[in-house]
Amino acid sequence: MKAVLITDNDFKALLKSKSRDIEKAYKKFSEKKKIHLKDKRLQSFYKLCSEDFNPMLYTIPFKCYFSFYLYLYLKTKVKRFDFDIDRFQFVYSKPMDINISEISRLAGVPVNTVKSAVLELLRFGYLIYMKQLSPAASNLCKSAMLVNDFLIVGHDSARDKTCFYTKHLKFTT
Repeated sequence: MKAVLITDNDFKALLKSKSRDIEKAYKKFSEKKKIHLKDKRLQSFYKLCSEDFNPMLYTIPFKCYFSFYLYLYLKTKVKRFDFDIDRFQFVYSKPMDINISEISRLAGVPVNTVKSAVLELLRFGYLIYMKQLSPAASNLCKSAMLVNDFLIVGHDSARDKTCFYTKHLKFTT
């Protein structure tokens, strides 16, 4: 990793460019067919989700429309580690159970949509899953750890991964 020195004017231009990117991404997000602003089932599910999220989440190119909502829902279910309790933000959560059929019933979406959203969150690095944490049977709840979205730097389209700003998560970038 290289350290690059920039001036204050360059930094302000960078922040302005990033905010423009977020505005464009939100506009593109709001034009989609299946969002909580247009679909009543997703609107009722969105009320169960965390409304405290990083706007950089709009810039992530999710292919499954439900990935965004699943991440926000799982963020409400987060349990912090003991060393993260005094902090405002957590880095990653304790392992939590992801019951796909329960989420499917709550959201009113097909089970396969929830499964593809889970796989997409795993691919982008928002969930950390290990086979040792989960039971061997395929029909039981899976356990995974959630990574905080306030650590997002951006999306690397070359590697198709999300880049996080932390030294603790080198294995997810």
